[in-house]
Amino acid sequence: MEHTQYSLLQLSDTHLQAAGKRLKTGDSGAQALKSAISKAFRMLPRFDGVILSGDLVDRGAQEEYLELKEGLRDLPADLPVFFCLGNHDASDAFAKVFGPLGASDFNDVSESHYQYSTPLFQCNGQTVRLVVLDTLEPGDDQGHLCPKRLQWLHTTLSRYPKDRILLVMHHLPFLTGSGLFDSMVVEERHALREVLFAFPTVERILCGHFHRSCVTQLGAIPVVVSPSTVHAYPLSYRGRKHEPLVIDEPPGFTIHRFIHDAHNAYWVSHFVQHSP
Repeated sequence: MEHTQYSLLQLSDTHLQAAGKRLKTGDSGAQALKSAISKAFRMLPRFDGVILSGDLVDRGAQEEYLELKEGLRDLPADLPVFFCLGNHDASDAFAKVFGPLGASDFNDVSESHYQYSTPLFQCNGQTVRLVVLDTLEPGDDQGHLCPKRLQWLHTTLSRYPKDRILLVMHHLPFLTGSGLFDSMVVEERHALREVLFAFPTVERILCGHFHRSCVTQLGAIPVVVSPSTVHAYPLSYRGRKHEPLVIDEPPGFTIHRFIHDAHNAYWVSHFVQHSP
């Protein structure tokens, strides 16, 4: 008997370059994206949605978003794609290629940041809802959640007191032990935790940014971090500057499956490696 009710593919830190360009490490973001999508659909013939959890492109240029749009043509045309922006992204350039957030069919669209909510599916009469939170602060690699964004989150979660919430953000709301990445976590992570404490409806937080898979929790909420589709970074840095990349580890992506059986319903996350 099939117990999977919903399957969600998370592609993170795709770092697309303009056509024909490569990252400083020599990686091709376009080829890596193609490889990740191909392997995902060899594993599962069907997904119900795709999350791109930030650092969609490398420099925030319009031509990079055009390359990303071309790369996403490998996905089925009717597959919903949910974008989240990271510190390498630029909201204006993104909107010129993918359209402004205000023109979308999403709910609770923010006027000042790229954040929104949308229902995903129904389970036992409850809506399972995706909420995307914007941690991008232009010109700063560190994640931020200003009072305006935190208030938006509180208002949005208050609007759906019976929904089961899947929260997506690019930056990590916790420390990892890596000197470099700990300098870029969400600065207001303690304020975020205080907001979420009032909402046990938030069942899982999905992030990117770290270029590695890891799992922890914020309060009682599981936090799942997806690897980059392009390359992995070292597990730990001694300081706050970039050291040589560990490129002998394969990149990856994450598959989240909502399992519904006679006794329980819950998310299971699977980390998958691929070869660009």
